[in-house]
Amino acid sequence: MNNDIEKDFNLGGNVERALSGDYELKAGDVFKEAWQLTVKNFLSFSPAIVILIILQLAIFYMALKLQLGNPGIILDAVLNPEAFDPSIFSAIMVANFSYEVISAPIFAGISLMAMSHAAGLTTKPRHIGKGLQYTVPVILATLFSLLLQGIAGMIFPLLSLYLSLAFSNSILLICEKQIPPMQSLLLSLRAVNKKLLALAAIYSFVSIMFVVGMMFYGLGLIFVLPFFFHVKGVIYRHMFGIKLKVIASEKPKDEDDNDNDPQVFNA
Repeated sequence: MNNDIEKDFNLGGNVERALSGDYELKAGDVFKEAWQLTVKNFLSFSPAIVILIILQLAIFYMALKLQLGNPGIILDAVLNPEAFDPSIFSAIMVANFSYEVISAPIFAGISLMAMSHAAGLTTKPRHIGKGLQYTVPVILATLFSLLLQGIAGMIFPLLSLYLSLAFSNSILLICEKQIPPMQSLLLSLRAVNKKLLALAAIYSFVSIMFVVGMMFYGLGLIFVLPFFFHVKGVIYRHMFGIKLKVIASEKPKDEDDNDNDPQVFNA
């Protein structure tokens, strides 16, 4: 007979509080916790980050190769600006668009791993595949988000940056709360508007960290990328909360007490 007791609870905020802005979001606290999570989970989390980078670079290269034939002409254009062809810029834009859309489910899996860390749970590199079950909605949300950002960028560049920030929670809303793609984008936008200045300050600092990381031959990204995902996870917990499930086993007292310890899982 199974005497397991299951109970769901929400860690952090919730959708209603996110939409009302009724919660605190201090940049210093977010950065401190995100860094602690990065250090604590560095060895188990880094392989997933490496997989994402390799996949995105492969997609980017293939997209350039299909369009230009020889991606090496980009380097030639850099060394000899007079030979620059406008089609090269278009090819880079399409390649960038391609890798973001195609790798979106893997990006979602890593975001879920970081979110789990923010909830006090541990993960393994194989958990990178957790986003694959949401492949279609995640790709649709990413595609629509990038299209809107591209159109906004042609009108006013800063508007594109705003939309990038506004849609930053949509992937986790799809995966963690099973919200439809278009609704997740709107929900994320409405919630971000309630804490726009605080979130803009946080992500601006992270952007500066990316620039600094690139200055050291890209080696700094080994720490910046995990930190970025953990920042997203901590922010999401504060804003929308994370649904968890506690499973406790009720067994006779003469059985091993260790078997009666409660276990916590992502619900």
